[in-house]
Amino acid sequence: MIFARGSLIYLFLCYYMTMEWNIEIKDIISNKSKFYTFNKKKITLGRGSNNDIVIHNKYISDHHLSLWYQDHRYFVQDEQSSNGSEINLHYKWKELKKESTAHLPLQLKLAKAVIMVVQTNESQIITIKEIEHEEAIMVLDLCDSTKMSFQNDKIAFHLKQRLSNISKPILYKNGVNFFKSTGDGFLATFPTTVRAFNAACRILRSINKRNQVSPNASIHVRIALHRGKTYIIDPVSDDIHGKDINITFRLEGLTKKALEKQSRKFCESDRILCTKYFVEDYEKKSRRKTRAFTYIGLAKMRGIKEKLEVFQAIWKRESKKNKE
Repeated sequence: MIFARGSLIYLFLCYYMTMEWNIEIKDIISNKSKFYTFNKKKITLGRGSNNDIVIHNKYISDHHLSLWYQDHRYFVQDEQSSNGSEINLHYKWKELKKESTAHLPLQLKLAKAVIMVVQTNESQIITIKEIEHEEAIMVLDLCDSTKMSFQNDKIAFHLKQRLSNISKPILYKNGVNFFKSTGDGFLATFPTTVRAFNAACRILRSINKRNQVSPNASIHVRIALHRGKTYIIDPVSDDIHGKDINITFRLEGLTKKALEKQSRKFCESDRILCTKYFVEDYEKKSRRKTRAFTYIGLAKMRGIKEKLEVFQAIWKRESKKNKE
């Protein structure tokens, strides 16, 4: 069973009560699928012609991975492949070093290939189209990026590139779960509010430091932090959605007009706005001794029924003179 050449694939696997495996392999680039059926307990995948599923991809080993069912349990094993195999658990890819018990639904990655496994019976299919996570959510946006693009494309491109170079190492150092570029910024999630807060403050401090020494145009951003539920739409693209993500995007673009009462402390840019849910969780888990937030007020945001209590993070470090 030969599958057409492609660098990215994923596999839908269904197990029926009759011990029949139904497998779909989809090439992500061409978006074409092939379907296979097996009546055996063990399935092998690799580049070699003696595998049940042959994948013509230079990153895949001759005998790359095996999947099997035994004693009412599922197992998966990397067959000492050159580029390895990983299992995806809540956005985290973990290396498969030996035979492992598999709990369906299951998502695997073979080198440059992505495999999704789904269990089913004759009446019902259990999918992983939506997996719920409680996370800290961050949205960052570059201020006036549209205006800059109309005025000077090269400057806008340079600033976006510098912003990415500054932000990404900080995000991953703080254990980011999910990252997606939005063109003028990004959406990211973290396992804890403490990590999200630390990353946001570090990004603004690094940008501020860059602005002070760079002869080029300054970078100014808006950051929003919220805590809530996220859901996977598609495990292949790793896209996420949810009401709480929408709230974070609305908070990022908040203006003074949306506040019930005007606040002098409200900043239009170079700011970190946070919801009450984020602040409460952070204060429970953080060891920070100094005040971390300033209350801004109640805000009404488009598309959101309830008014939200908004806080602004104190991200600038106090100078020695102020402390004295």
